Amino acid sequence: MYDDEKMSPFRYKGVSVCCGLCYCSRKTRFIFCGSIWLIFLTIIGLLLALLINAALVEEKFHLREISPDQSTRLEITPDLKKTWGDKLGKSISVQTISYGSDNKSLDALLELHEVLKTEFPEVFTSQFVEVTIVNEYSLLLEVQGSTFTENPYLLLAHLDVVPPGNLSLWDMDPFLGKIVTQGDGDYIYGRGAIDDKHSVIGILQALEHVLQDGGQPLRSFYIGLGHDEEIGGDDGAKFISEELLQRVEEKNQSIDFILDEGMFVMQGILPGQEDPVIYIGVVEKGSAMVTLEVDGDQHHSSFPPKESTIGILSQAIVNLEKHRHPAKLTDGPEYDTFSYLAASSTYLYKLVFSNLWLLSGLVSSILSSSSETDAVQRTTTAVTIMNAGIKENVMPSRAEATVNHRIHPTSNLDEVLEHDRWAIGDDRVKIYARDYVPPPRISPYSDDSIPFQILANSALQVFPTGHIAPGTLMANTDTRHYLDFTSNIYRFSPAFITSNDTTRFHGINERISVNNFAQVVQFYHQVIRNSDQIMLDMSSKSDSSVMDEIEGSGEPEELEGSGSGDGPNLKTTSHDYELTEF
Repeated sequence: MYDDEKMSPFRYKGVSVCCGLCYCSRKTRFIFCGSIWLIFLTIIGLLLALLINAALVEEKFHLREISPDQSTRLEITPDLKKTWGDKLGKSISVQTISYGSDNKSLDALLELHEVLKTEFPEVFTSQFVEVTIVNEYSLLLEVQGSTFTENPYLLLAHLDVVPPGNLSLWDMDPFLGKIVTQGDGDYIYGRGAIDDKHSVIGILQALEHVLQDGGQPLRSFYIGLGHDEEIGGDDGAKFISEELLQRVEEKNQSIDFILDEGMFVMQGILPGQEDPVIYIGVVEKGSAMVTLEVDGDQHHSSFPPKESTIGILSQAIVNLEKHRHPAKLTDGPEYDTFSYLAASSTYLYKLVFSNLWLLSGLVSSILSSSSETDAVQRTTTAVTIMNAGIKENVMPSRAEATVNHRIHPTSNLDEVLEHDRWAIGDDRVKIYARDYVPPPRISPYSDDSIPFQILANSALQVFPTGHIAPGTLMANTDTRHYLDFTSNIYRFSPAFITSNDTTRFHGINERISVNNFAQVVQFYHQVIRNSDQIMLDMSSKSDSSVMDEIEGSGEPEELEGSGSGDGPNLKTTSHDYELTEF
């Protein structure tokens, strides 16, 4: 019996108890109640921390505004939009399809060259532009600036397109190349509209405008137009990079930054975002083709084995698709994608994105709900080809499947194959890797990175309601052939993409709106003008050390640390600049 009977709300046979079910001493009650209160206060503290973080969250990216002369801005009229749209349409009508390494549309590529010469006379006749045909079908343009430039930049795009696929699924001829009215808008319709002839024509049209009436950019730069990006770029971009290397070495130059196709301006795709997201790819995934192979006995189908080669292989594929590669949200630049977007998110998502230190698992689950967003955070597995069987009444002795892996920037081939073996769990399935392209290094995207600021300024000058976010490009580009030129490699084009457009990429009914294509031209024009302004601002400073900081600073240098300085340790290879307010 306890002495502190009055402290108990219940009594049992004259003994003080705490709840009518057990016996408790004062010490036991103190420990129990203290633990409950500690848990309660901890939860309240966490909730307060979450709410305070959400209330105080600010834009993580700080724009250092670049303000080129307003007289250089493009004045866009409806007639000009139509003219530009017609030029893109003409390029689309030329069927520059890459079917395979031994099946390219070579005559069509030469025809496209002639279209470009006709549509952009200033570019192809200017004394300030040297046009070189590389390996017969690709183009390298060297644009000479009015000021000696030790650190020119490089704009990339590609001339070829993927096959249209099933023509019956298209609303119109995929090579129509016309402006059509669909719904409430006008669109340039056809294969290549967003991959990637809009970049080709957008870059050339922007340069055409700069060169009009004898104009000349201040800063020198290069344009590389490969002819076989869709099948790896080994005959196009690879040869351009070799020609470019020879040029810059002869001129004692170093490439400052590279801009190629990649992510887009997106709306209604990333969770919690009502405004457009200017999603700039600072890295792309690696890739690997993996062959799965099962061998068995070939014999008559009248006495089949308990498990056929096709059955074993099918189960292996089921296991691969069931056991996805692990999510790496906290390891890669996608962590900063969402931390950068926290301030512009709707309130619930703002609460989550501003507290990734605690809620990254929840964000990962949200991303996993959609294949488009899930691909951002993990290595993906796509079974693309299966081969088995020689006759309907013969058990095949071999079954094969091809798996296309897009490898997360923080992973590698050994890690991918180890996971595949574990997921399949059957030694009868042989695994062979081929065509491995490792993930490249992550480019800098901090506030102090001048190339990133140039691109961000250019995009926001065209899409003023947008929000900048760095991220990972899930596909692969020609940049793989230029990795040794600079650590500042970005993958972005200003095509405006909504949730209704994601399937058009390499899919059916590819198109870009006339208004959006005008924005594409504007963007590339601003990249040229902003790059000029950077050089003008830097050259006007008396401190020569500032000039030393920017000239030749695109050379790769091994450093570690996240691009933003706040996210996870991304093992970035980068070289940041000293950037002053303009």
